[in-house]
Formats: sequence, structure tokens, C-alpha cells
Amino acid sequence: MRRPLLVCAVLSLGGCVEPGDPLLAVRDTQPPALVSTDPAANGQVAAGGTVRITFSELMDNRTLRPGIAVFAGAEEIPLSVFVPPLAEEEQDIERGDIPYTVTVSAASGSFTPGTSYTLVLRTILSDYEGNALPDEERRSFRAVP
Repeated sequence: MRRPLLVCAVLSLGGCVEPGDPLLAVRDTQPPALVSTDPAANGQVAAGGTVRITFSELMDNRTLRPGIAVFAGAEEIPLSVFVPPLAEEEQDIERGDIPYTVTVSAASGSFTPGTSYTLVLRTILSDYEGNALPDEERRSFRAVP
């Protein structure tokens, strides 16, 4: 009686070991990259404007606020970080890397005209696989009226 059950069990497992493409063929080990900032380095932003940061891939939202900073001299200013909602097709894990843009503004509602700022992207920023930004990035910009 045990032998027929054992044979049935072995035969039923055969479908589980059939070769095929896994959901993700290879784990993402590539770190994200900074694609662009707007304003560009040494550029200008309107006092009431925003800074746009584009990464090479979808970022882990939990790392955005601690990983993005703006300084006026040595003083870090409070920020508001806006993350766009993902369209359904962008949530597909097999889509590959697509650029991901985050918008940052002064929490007070505006940057001070005539002030020079430094955008700092810290290495705590990571993608959804936990790959960190490899190097700290800095971009200077100036607020204009």
C-alpha cells in the first residue's frame, strides 16, 4: 500500500521541477545612478520652485527623506519630498529599470531668493533591492526671484 502512494507522490512532484524561466532570472545587484537634476549643477531655481531628481531606477521610498538634503551654507533646510504614484505598468517587477523622478521643495514653501544651496544625495539612498547609491552626489544651485 505504501509503494503506490510513494510512486504517486513522486510523480506529482515532477511538475514542480520542470525547467523554465524563473520570475526574475537574475537578482538586481546594480546600484542606482543619478541621471539628472533640474536645475543642473550651478543652475537656478525660482524661489517658489522645486528641484527634480531623476534616478536610473525605482527607489525605495523609505530612503528618500533621510537620503536627500538641501543646505544653505552649513544649515540643512527642512524639505518636502514628493514621490509620484506608480502607474500599474511601472509596478511590474519584470519591467526592468526605468527612470524615477522625485521632486523636492523647501518645506516653508519657497527657497530664499539670492541664496546659494547645495543638494546632497547621500549613500543611504537605495533601490528596492537594497542597492545603495555608490557615491554621495552634490549639486549647487541658486534661488532667484
